[in-house]
Amino acid sequence: MDIRNNCFGIFYQNDFIFEKTKIENATKECTSSWTHSPGLNDEERTFLFVVSKGEDISNYMDDSDEYLALCKTLEAQKKAAISAKINLTDTCFFDIIPYKQLKKWFAHRATALKNILSTMEKTEDYDILHKCHVLTTEIAHETLNYGGSTKRVKYDIFGSATGRMTTKKGSFPILNLKKDDRANLKPKNDLYVELDFNGAEIRTLLWFSGKEQPNYDIHEFNKQVFAKNELSRQDVKEKFFAWLYNPNATDQKLQSIYNKQAYEKHYKNGVVTTPFGRMLEVDEKKALNYLIQSTTSDLVMENCYKIMKKLKDKKSFVAFTLHDSVVLDFDRSEVSLVPEIKKIFETTRCGSFVSNCSAGLNFGALKEIKI
Repeated sequence: MDIRNNCFGIFYQNDFIFEKTKIENATKECTSSWTHSPGLNDEERTFLFVVSKGEDISNYMDDSDEYLALCKTLEAQKKAAISAKINLTDTCFFDIIPYKQLKKWFAHRATALKNILSTMEKTEDYDILHKCHVLTTEIAHETLNYGGSTKRVKYDIFGSATGRMTTKKGSFPILNLKKDDRANLKPKNDLYVELDFNGAEIRTLLWFSGKEQPNYDIHEFNKQVFAKNELSRQDVKEKFFAWLYNPNATDQKLQSIYNKQAYEKHYKNGVVTTPFGRMLEVDEKKALNYLIQSTTSDLVMENCYKIMKKLKDKKSFVAFTLHDSVVLDFDRSEVSLVPEIKKIFETTRCGSFVSNCSAGLNFGALKEIKI
């Protein structure tokens, strides 16, 4: 049940519990649930939605037909409530559902969870998927202020082959928001603070190549590798990526630093295995690309999760993540935390990644600041 917003309670041992002390005791006893609920500690809990890799829970029902029929009934009741102009943003939807129907619906789900527990085990990528799930659930429970309207970002952690985030149907399109529209996105607190990795995928390849991370702009580093001062920063970027993502391209200077064959240690029988335990089916010609993209995405998500934990019980919070960056909705009284949070973001399991920090009164007015 929704722990943070309008519904407060849990379904445990075939019954509903609403009293806070009893909820706390029950959640200590129960170490698994279908999904994360904001307000509960996730660290000692197993989420079976993650274990099943996002499968529909009805696949594990003893009587999926009855469950799906109940789902249709609940959906019809929801539409009827909306037609009756019941404000579901202020009311717990479960409060208007007949008790027997609601209990039967939850009982089916509880049975499914037991079936998953008895038949499935955690895979090597569970830890990072757990963090992605908790982070994106927390983000989905926060609201965005877009042009005076309330929006939510709902990520799909299983939406792409490499593990990069996509958004679900009905989500605010944060990943595809046009630059001209960014000014309409305003923080709930005082300002947005964005941390954005400098050349994240390049730095990931550098780590796979066994090299130290430069503590300055990666494109300036590559300019020194090319040993051509006349090249602009943009020229260096274009030249590097043209070499990186063309399997047939060669460049002796770049190859003295970067190893495009680094994927071979992680690739076997058509599957590339990342440092986070993800196993991705891919043709060998795309294996390096998948390895870099997936690892980089997980570095971002892992550190966004750490930042979320750092901001627990604070006014500031993680608003959303966008490609290789995280955007924080910051309260001015807590801006002294920014240097520490920047350090958390930059400290990855692949070394220290330089990041750029920007701040602004809306998402379209972000300006770089020095920390």
